Amino acid sequence: MLVGYVLSYIGFLGSCLINDSFLTDVTTTDRMDSISSYGYALGYIGGSTIPFLMSIALIMFGEKIGVDGTLAVKLSILIMVIWWAIFSIPMLKNVTQKHGIEMPKTALIATTFKGIFATARRIIANRPMLFFLLAYFFYIDGVNTVINMATSYGTALGLDATGMILALLVTQLVAFPFAILFGRLSQKFGSIRMILVAIYIYLFICAMGFYMGFGLEESFVDHNGAIVLFWALAALVGTVQGGIQAISRSFFGKLVPPENSGEYFGFYDIFGKFAAVVGPLLYSLTFALTGRSSFSILSIILLFLAGLVILHRGRARFPELK
Repeated sequence: MLVGYVLSYIGFLGSCLINDSFLTDVTTTDRMDSISSYGYALGYIGGSTIPFLMSIALIMFGEKIGVDGTLAVKLSILIMVIWWAIFSIPMLKNVTQKHGIEMPKTALIATTFKGIFATARRIIANRPMLFFLLAYFFYIDGVNTVINMATSYGTALGLDATGMILALLVTQLVAFPFAILFGRLSQKFGSIRMILVAIYIYLFICAMGFYMGFGLEESFVDHNGAIVLFWALAALVGTVQGGIQAISRSFFGKLVPPENSGEYFGFYDIFGKFAAVVGPLLYSLTFALTGRSSFSILSIILLFLAGLVILHRGRARFPELK
């Protein structure tokens, strides 16, 4: 089971990289924000919400139709497999790669590593891209940490499994329209400005999460009040979660040369995935030192602040800003 999980996760990460790099193949620079936003929005409603609801309904009510808990979980996995297979067909059938580089038939591994180092040198030499990737490393780590640690924090607040599932569902549903909205607003106000707006909202979310947890610990917020606030924050996360992911991808897509988009998006995804380690580590370390979940969520602010500072320092280098 563990081997299967590892292999499936590697495949998933690889598909994300290829999907991101296809952005330069399926649209033009002026439409990247919109296309990227619609991609994330439809992913939230189609890839996360509908099959998720089907699986939860099967697990919760399966016994009424003769499906026990173990079988319901297995069928839920099968539902996801079938869902992904069916909705992969339109892309495999209709999308073609326009940009790329010819790879030699011999010395493939050596050529690949040579290309990686060459791309790394070009990224370092490209100051706008370097500033953006450094900022992205920090703020997307904050985003991923909020996503990954939400259930842990909800448990610490006393939220039951059903309540956390519903709260996560609310986040997915809200993310659908707001991802599209972010795409439209970025065309009017600029991608970097909308990313900055999302970071400020995440700073507010972390601050309110700290208030909620600290209030419970110090007994000036009751349990019911904390639950209501948790749900409100789950909805607020949905307003920026899809938007900041979509606009980050499209802005990076505007910076990369289309013929090398696969190589550049490889670094983009590596920055995002490697960063996912730092946030949970910071969260866990803070909890180990303080024994308080509230201070753990407060520590995530440091990641967003780092990304915010780097973006502000580098904003004069970004061509879309005057």
